[in-house]
Amino acid sequence: MTADGVNYGDWYLPSKYELNLMYENIGPTIDGGNVGNFSNEDYWSSTEYDNEDAWTQYFWNGDQWHDYKNSTYAVRAVRAF
Repeated sequence: MTADGVNYGDWYLPSKYELNLMYENIGPTIDGGNVGNFSNEDYWSSTEYDNEDAWTQYFWNGDQWHDYKNSTYAVRAVRAF
């Protein structure tokens, strides 16, 4: 996909491991913010747990767990650089 000649096709949903690295490097949202401006909620990863569940990362305290894929959580697309 391009807009004004810029390629946006290299964005993807990070894996549970990549989301955890982001949490470890940007920090929790306990004190109201962090470098990545993540909010105090769960973010979906691209890592599936099984046919019905996928892994999430909670940016308030770093917990990871799986939940139904039809649950409503935030997403944060990333790109390789």
